[in-house]
Amino acid sequence: MLCPVCLVLCPVRSWRSVMELREAEIKQVSEALFSNQSLLVLGEPGSGKSTLGEAVKRRLGADRWSVAMASYNGSAKECLVLIAEQLGVSTMTLDEKPKALTAAQLREALTKRLTRKRTVLICDDAHRWSASLRYWLEDVLRAEGVLLLLVASPCPPKELFVKMPRIELPLIRDEDIRKLMMTEAESYGIQLVASEVAELQQRSGNNPALAKRVIRETVLGISETATGDHYQYIDGTPFLIGLISLIGIIRFAGLGMGDKVLYVLGGIITLIAVTLRGLLYAANRGRRRL
Repeated sequence: MLCPVCLVLCPVRSWRSVMELREAEIKQVSEALFSNQSLLVLGEPGSGKSTLGEAVKRRLGADRWSVAMASYNGSAKECLVLIAEQLGVSTMTLDEKPKALTAAQLREALTKRLTRKRTVLICDDAHRWSASLRYWLEDVLRAEGVLLLLVASPCPPKELFVKMPRIELPLIRDEDIRKLMMTEAESYGIQLVASEVAELQQRSGNNPALAKRVIRETVLGISETATGDHYQYIDGTPFLIGLISLIGIIRFAGLGMGDKVLYVLGGIITLIAVTLRGLLYAANRGRRRL
């Protein structure tokens, strides 16, 4: 059974570990905002985007900036209210009988507030924000002096995502991801040898969130085959080479024997092999971008 204290402290330690791994990117993003430049940060799910956003918020807040960080939870108005509360914008009218501002009124009030100096809005998981919020952010970005930090997973180049300078979070280095996994394991009171960490690292894809999850699965005794979203892949290169060699044999045999059927058959199989290779390469490239 896991120690209750470990369960409480582990997320804090993990957050700090990921923050240390992204220190270079945190510094780069913070300096861009300090120089009054909005920015779009892209990274695959679990790569530490939200951790980066939180770290930037703390860094700017320590320098007395007004910083709001919000994510879309399915309600555009609730997202606007959350931003207003962090920036000190009233969500009620000033009438004798105050009532809640409408979404349109909130957008207008927030746009005015965001034009103040040393104010930043951090949009976490911006790729999930509704169209109405994205259009509002696009209008906000046109206002002079507004600073936005959008943190998102790779998304289609459209709307707001095309108009902002962007950086992409690189993969964590092998040695760093192993240190993170060992730290995670130690927080649960278990020790892993180098060979065990190297084996577990193969399941993480150098993704911090997956690396921590793999360690938790190990602590709980969950095997690799029991995880629902894990897939095993077989290297098909030897099979492709063998198929191409077979095609070559068929074509040479047809050419040598003067058998046009074999020669034509070899040509047809060649075209099929080339087509399949192109399709499989495109599918694999698309999966890597997700």
